[in-house]
Amino acid sequence: MTRANGYFEAFVNARAFRPGPPEHALMAGVTEIVRAVIPRSQVRWAGSQRKGTAIADSDLDLCVESGDAVTEANRRELRGELERRLARPARVLSHAIRLPADGGRPKVDIAFANAAFGSRPLPDAASFHDRKARQATARGLKLWSRGANVPHLPGWVIEALVVHLDPNADDRLPLDLFLRVIAWLDERATPAAVESVLRPAAFPRWNPDWSSRLPGRVEAIRNHARALRRRPPQPDSWRSTDDVARWLAG
Repeated sequence: MTRANGYFEAFVNARAFRPGPPEHALMAGVTEIVRAVIPRSQVRWAGSQRKGTAIADSDLDLCVESGDAVTEANRRELRGELERRLARPARVLSHAIRLPADGGRPKVDIAFANAAFGSRPLPDAASFHDRKARQATARGLKLWSRGANVPHLPGWVIEALVVHLDPNADDRLPLDLFLRVIAWLDERATPAAVESVLRPAAFPRWNPDWSSRLPGRVEAIRNHARALRRRPPQPDSWRSTDDVARWLAG
C-alpha cells in the first residue's frame, strides 16, 4: 500500500490549487477595490484555498478582514465597484458578495469577518492546518466526485466527512484515509448518519430542506462509492499515476 499511496499522493498533489497569474491578478484587483471602499482592511484566501483542500478548478473564496465593521452601505458600494472595475457581474448574498462564474472565470465568494449586518463565523480551517493527509484525502475525494460525476457532493461536505473519519488526526497515509471515507460511504452512510456529520459543519446554517433531499442523494453516492471499491485497477496493482486517474474517473 505504501507504493500505491505514493502514486495517489503524486496524483492529487499535482492537481492541487496553486495560484497563478490570473488568481494573483484577481486577488490584487479585489484587494485594491476593497481597500478603496473599506479602509483598514485586508483580503485573504478563505475556504478550501485556506484549508489546503482546493483543486485546480475549485471556486475561489476570499475573506475581507477589517478593523471597522462593514456596513450594508459599504457592501452595496463594494458590489458596484467590483462590477465596474472587474467588468463582471456581482450580487449580494446574506453573508457575502458573489462573482458568479462568467466567461470561463470561476465563481468567487467574498465574505466578511467583521460585518455590521450580521457576521457569521467563517468556516474553521484549523482542522486542516498542517494536516497533509486530510488535505490530500479531501482533494482526492473532490477529484473522484468530479471525474466520476458523483452527484451532490460539494467541497464542504467532503471536508466534513474527512474530519469525522479522522478523529485523532493520526499520521495515516492519505490513501488509507481516502479508502476509509469511501468504505464509510459504501457501508455506513444513511441519511441520518450523513446529516449528523454535516449539520455541525453546515455554513452558515443547516437548511431544513436538505433533510428531505438526503435519502436519494445518499443512495446515489453509496452506489458510486461501492463501484469505486470494485473498479480496476485496484490500488495494489497500480504502476503509475495514470492508474490512479483511471480508477477515480471510472
